[in-house]
Amino acid sequence: MAVSRETFAGFKPWAGLVAGMAGAGLQHQGISDSMHFDCHYGNADMLVGIAALVLIAAGAALSWSALRSHRDPASARRFVAHMSLIGAAFFAVMVGWQIMAGVILPACLP
Repeated sequence: MAVSRETFAGFKPWAGLVAGMAGAGLQHQGISDSMHFDCHYGNADMLVGIAALVLIAAGAALSWSALRSHRDPASARRFVAHMSLIGAAFFAVMVGWQIMAGVILPACLP
C-alpha cells in the first residue's frame, strides 16, 4: 500500500494562524529580551514589528488563497482557513500594539 505525503496545499489553510503565532511570538520575545538584557536594541522595535507584520500578511494571504480555492461551504479546510484568518488578524493587532508601545516609550529608561 502506497502512502502519499501531504502536499503544501494541506498547510495553506493553517498558514495564517501559524505565521501569526510565529510573528507575534518572535517580536514579543525578541524585543522584550533585547530591552531587558541590552537596551541599545530597543530602537529595533519598529523594524522587527514590520517584519512580523509582513510574516503575518504572507500567512494570511496563503490562508486566503486556500479559502478561495475551496468553494464548498461545509468544507473543513474552508472553516480552518476562516479561523486562521481571524487568528492572523488578532495577532496583527497584538503586533501593532507592541509597535505603538515601542514608539511611545523610550528604549532605555533613565
